[in-house]
Amino acid sequence: MEKLRIFVVSPSDMTAERAKVETAASSLEPLAEYLGIVLRVDDWSEVVPNMGRPEQVILDQIEPDSWDILIGILWHRFGTPPKARDPQTQKAYQSGTEEEFKTAYRLWQQYGRPRIVMYRCTRNVPLDALDPDQFKRVKDFFAQFEASKGEHPGIYQSFETVEAFEKLLYDNLQKLLIDYGEKLKGEPVEPEVIQSFAPKIPDNLPRRAPFFGRDKEMDVVMRALSPDDRTWGVLVDGIGGIGKSALAVEAAYRCKEKVLFDAFIFVSAKENILDPKGIRDLKPAARTLDEFLNETARVLGEAGITKLAGDAKRRALLDALRGIRSLLIYDNLETLAKEEQEALADFLRELPSECKAITTSRRRGGEGAVWLRLEKLEWEAARSIIESEMGRDPQLAKKLQRAGEVRWQQLYDETKGSPLALVHTLGLMRVRASLTFDGALDLLRGNRNPDLQRFIFQEARRELTVNDDSALRALSFFAPSATFEACMNVSELSRNALETTIDRLSALSLVDISAGEERYALHPLTRNFVREELLSDVQIARDTGMSFANYWLAYAQQYGGDSQESYKTYDRLEAEWSNLEEAAEWLWQTTAIQGEEIGDEVAAQMSNDLAGALSQFLSFSTRWDERIKLSTQAYETMRKLNLSNAGWRAYDVAWIYYYRGDDKESTHWADRSAEAWAMGGSKLEQSVGKQMHGLLATEREDYDAAEKLYQDALAICRELKMEKDIGSVLNSLGELELKRRCDDKAESYFREALDIHQRRNDTDMIPTVLSSLGLLELQRERWMKAREWYEQALPLSRELGRQEVVAFDLYGLALVYEQEGQTGLSLSMAREALAIYERLQHANLAAAQNLVERLIKKAGSEK
Repeated sequence: MEKLRIFVVSPSDMTAERAKVETAASSLEPLAEYLGIVLRVDDWSEVVPNMGRPEQVILDQIEPDSWDILIGILWHRFGTPPKARDPQTQKAYQSGTEEEFKTAYRLWQQYGRPRIVMYRCTRNVPLDALDPDQFKRVKDFFAQFEASKGEHPGIYQSFETVEAFEKLLYDNLQKLLIDYGEKLKGEPVEPEVIQSFAPKIPDNLPRRAPFFGRDKEMDVVMRALSPDDRTWGVLVDGIGGIGKSALAVEAAYRCKEKVLFDAFIFVSAKENILDPKGIRDLKPAARTLDEFLNETARVLGEAGITKLAGDAKRRALLDALRGIRSLLIYDNLETLAKEEQEALADFLRELPSECKAITTSRRRGGEGAVWLRLEKLEWEAARSIIESEMGRDPQLAKKLQRAGEVRWQQLYDETKGSPLALVHTLGLMRVRASLTFDGALDLLRGNRNPDLQRFIFQEARRELTVNDDSALRALSFFAPSATFEACMNVSELSRNALETTIDRLSALSLVDISAGEERYALHPLTRNFVREELLSDVQIARDTGMSFANYWLAYAQQYGGDSQESYKTYDRLEAEWSNLEEAAEWLWQTTAIQGEEIGDEVAAQMSNDLAGALSQFLSFSTRWDERIKLSTQAYETMRKLNLSNAGWRAYDVAWIYYYRGDDKESTHWADRSAEAWAMGGSKLEQSVGKQMHGLLATEREDYDAAEKLYQDALAICRELKMEKDIGSVLNSLGELELKRRCDDKAESYFREALDIHQRRNDTDMIPTVLSSLGLLELQRERWMKAREWYEQALPLSRELGRQEVVAFDLYGLALVYEQEGQTGLSLSMAREALAIYERLQHANLAAAQNLVERLIKKAGSEK
């Protein structure tokens, strides 16, 4: 192989063009090798440092007589004087460039080599960079190329842009190379051969893999990469294993199919991958910003750029990208330091308009692009992954087929929508013959897969601060999300501290922020990680849980309760029901009843207080099953600690079973309530117990017993001057007289109760009594009068939100309208009442069903 050495001379203003020399040489290497030539570009930056005059050090190490081609490039600077004289003229050299050029020129005159190829840049010079003296020297130098009077007559070529220079240089070097090659081979090189060695389109995309789902996300990415979009591209972030890299690579291939770009450059900082054998280390293409830029330059075929530094490298790379429709995919940027990520974002913002980029990271960063956070994979896509993996391995297919297709979604549910977790689990089933479908589920449910956890959260482990830990611990208790105020209280962080840590955690893809709301949530896999690692200390876990429960108990007491105005804030409880339910469950588990022993009495008392604060809300909002559950749990703890509280919780349960028409259960719980109050209750509580048993006696049609119980309860209320309770008992007595068909007596009770409640403005009781008066008039068959009472009651019941009373009024009005011949209106109200009774599993459900069926038939016959 013959060596062909190229030496480049230029001042500092031609850095980008200088880098193009090596790029062009690299592009011509295949052709050179075919011709039996090794191309070498020599540059002063390769010189080993030494003492002496700098220019002499360069010429001593890169000897001029070894040069085959000298390439000179000048614009507006001529360079710095090297403190040496021309040995022939004794004139001082004005720059190192001049010394190198004249040395080469003298060698060419004497030996016919090196070949001298000079280029002059003619683009406009920025005023702030123009040095008139330097510019004059450049003009004087090129004036000497004139044949008539020049000191060094010859031909040079001009260019304006870096792209134009690159093309000019490539064409010239190719001709020179072919000329040398033909002399070596002794025969011409065919055009077809030259064409076959032409540079290929830069493309180092990873192999395309099967891709499933993510249709909405892919639409976002493709819009961001379209020429019409004014951003530099798209930032994809999310926790590890959620499919960021797969989405980016698939998007690149779709861009290739649409011919949106001419070059595709993939650079990854991924340091390891997860496979069934564990975490395997990789040698990443880049670990730093400089390496990302170098690798980009290499893929572009711009090897010379890698030798530049700092801003010169960045500018040269941007120039290299100009004119080439390029898509850059920068993968796993979380490995870069924050400052480098910001610098990379600056670089991407300066991309030529015809170029775009996709970046993926577990950390959010950068501006000027579309931001996309990947969430859990949808089930249909996960199903396609399962089927694809089954197609790859018959043994895996057998395991999944034995489990049954209907159970596959269990696997998806336990992986929390992470494609990595799903594929990894399927991989474990494939390589471990003994790992069954149920065994894989147990592995996921028990979090007994440390490799999976370590891989997904390896970056988080390195970066979490004490405040981050506190916020994550707190958020792990919320289901599904927390307001800022709630998180601040539970984490016990100041507002400023939490704002800072939320920003960090969001940037690390550990916390999701709801769009349009100040609510924060953890990905389910993050929740598992926090509970496994940050809550492994029993005391820390209890303290955080207690802080969580205390917050929601205070919240329930503030916006719940059983005052007549409480219903106005029940919407707040409805909005946070998931968290309230989570707090109730944590308290129950922490109470830890073992036989007659209570593990945590503080949690037990809080469990009761929470059930009491939510009791009326749960009744009004149709959450009857939840009221039964919470009150039953609280009763179990309070019967050992506080009999008065135990009585109230049993009473709460009895009341729901009464409304559902379950005489056995309602009697059972009413008896428990009475027993507790008999041993530790007040007179008022004994009165409430008697009224409850009066209701049950009425249902059994034991009217005399019911009347005695009511009268005893009424006497206690009058003694205690509890007017609201007096009104409640009077209404019950009215209902009793309705059952006895003593309408006038019933009306007297109802009107007395109504007077009391209206005088007191008991807004929570008035609709009930109005409804009772409507029922009375129905029984009397005074349809118009009944309608008047119900029409008064219904809007008040709706405002109150007490659903069983709303349904009662609707049902009553439906009966009235049926009698008045308004079948359509009657059917509409009957259906609405039926829907409520179905949700409540109310005792009136069968009657409402019969009414709807009757009205449907009547409506059909009327047509």
